[in-house]
Amino acid sequence: MERLSAALKGQTGPERPSPFMIHHGDLRKIHKAASRGQAWKPERMMKKTTMDLNIRDAKKRTALHWACANGHAKVVTLLVDRKCQLDVLDGENRTILMKALQCQREACANILIDSGADPNIVDVENLSVVAKLLSCGADIEVKNKAGHTPLLLAIRKRSEKIVKFLLTKNANANAVDKFKCVHQQLLEYKQKISKNSQNSNPEGTSEGTPDEAVPLAERTPDTAESLVERTPDE
Repeated sequence: MERLSAALKGQTGPERPSPFMIHHGDLRKIHKAASRGQAWKPERMMKKTTMDLNIRDAKKRTALHWACANGHAKVVTLLVDRKCQLDVLDGENRTILMKALQCQREACANILIDSGADPNIVDVENLSVVAKLLSCGADIEVKNKAGHTPLLLAIRKRSEKIVKFLLTKNANANAVDKFKCVHQQLLEYKQKISKNSQNSNPEGTSEGTPDEAVPLAERTPDTAESLVERTPDE
């Protein structure tokens, strides 16, 4: 009950529309109930008959996919407590945890991680979730299909806090991305920021040039953080 209460507290703000295109003719009762957050319905179904909690819809999504995508923590807790599969891939080759994170359902993601879902997810933009994944044994150097590590993706997306956090956790700063090392990408990022600053204040005084940066390989993770500066509001 404590886990459920914590999960429900995490579900705040206005209700968001379902991220899935809904064609109810393609869904079974358990999928519809999960998508609507009606935990009592699958619970009643399970009391009446033996049922497959991992049954798929037309796009290979399970009830747990639907519950997580729509942020229904109570349904997620019910399903994981009944030992449904956690790392099922849907028709887009996304696990349930990937879908929860894609839809920004942090409370549901935490339930999955605490229940043993595979934490090796690359494309995460929430710092607290990144920390949670690493604390559960996620590989900090795991790569996506394009060969990008979490650090490379964070740099590309200008996620300053995540870049800093990963560097303090000893993410490999020499990882190669199509023959570009992380140092080069950080340097290019700094150049862009410097250029933007000069354009916004042409008569101002520059705070320094990228050439003054010490090579990343010679820095510790703490000092490397200074290479990533806050991006000006666009």
